[in-house]
Amino acid sequence: MEEALFARAVDDRLFIRATGHVTAALCPLLKAKCFARLEDSAPISGIFMDLAHCEYMDSTFLGLIVGLTKKLMAKTGKKITLVATNDNCIGLLKTIGVLGLVESVREGPDFPELEGIGEGAKPSDGASAEFLLDAHEELAAISDSNRARFLALNTLLRESIENRKEPG
Repeated sequence: MEEALFARAVDDRLFIRATGHVTAALCPLLKAKCFARLEDSAPISGIFMDLAHCEYMDSTFLGLIVGLTKKLMAKTGKKITLVATNDNCIGLLKTIGVLGLVESVREGPDFPELEGIGEGAKPSDGASAEFLLDAHEELAAISDSNRARFLALNTLLRESIENRKEPG
């Protein structure tokens, strides 16, 4: 199944669906859409994410889930609700420590028709080093084991960002 993300804001709720093997390629587009809605002056009561057909989530997508949860918690005091999450994704969420930061339910609200995010996007259009670093710092902040797990990557990303800033 091809990687795909879908989202739509309806009234005071935001609905997201992830399908296939979700990687960093579409995460910046999803973050922009979600953060724009969260920063809107209209109140939001929740974010619901359907992971029933998500076969795999990379660490960038997991970091984005953490970032969205933090933003939603700051705005509303509520956690993201993961709906119908399959066993493979539950395992990934547990391993990285994200499962304890979200609500997970078998059944949730009915999802409206969703709009595709990044249709036609190429992997080269994906995440910048800054975006990747932000997502992985979110994961590193969860636990000491994550800090160790992502230390090399975060160091490499910081160095890459700094090297671009140096004149020359």
